[in-house]
Amino acid sequence: MKVLALSRHPGQLISAPPALEIIVDSATVSVPRPLFLPDFDSEWCAKVYPAFKISRLGKDIAADFASRYFDSFTAALRLFPNGTNEWLDNKKLPKGVLGIYDYCLGLGEWHSWSDSDSSIEVNINGNSLTLTKDMIDIDRVIESVSHYTTLKTGDVILPCELPLHLPVQAGNDVKIEIDGFPSFHFKIR
Repeated sequence: MKVLALSRHPGQLISAPPALEIIVDSATVSVPRPLFLPDFDSEWCAKVYPAFKISRLGKDIAADFASRYFDSFTAALRLFPNGTNEWLDNKKLPKGVLGIYDYCLGLGEWHSWSDSDSSIEVNINGNSLTLTKDMIDIDRVIESVSHYTTLKTGDVILPCELPLHLPVQAGNDVKIEIDGFPSFHFKIR
């Protein structure tokens, strides 16, 4: 399984080739396991993404057919050092290093996706955000990504980063609901 996180916000165009990071499978945690803050920095924030699970093998998938290649979605919570870009520059590290440390990405409970779904209501610790299909643009994301790599069953795509960054520290709880249903409740350790 691979996780592909695109570097874009909802509604932004998808670059070609897509600006993305690959997150290793050992970095992912599913509910109810906690997320652990690594010890290589003291200040952390969490970024939230919609996440889509690939349900069949595909390469060079046209946007018109992309909906056949995923069937479920959830929310993902990804941990970053505060001031990520400056932090990477100061340590002289490439951006991709943030996708390899263990337990940096929490995936919630999966919900079925239907072509008729026109929007997703996301509630993060009391802050609400509505995402439309056009803002997420998962069909075009799949088209773009699958041009460069084969998508396999179980792969996860994070098509955009929500514009909400949560400061986190050990002992925090993060709760996310999707369309009024609990998606995950993660404890930060």
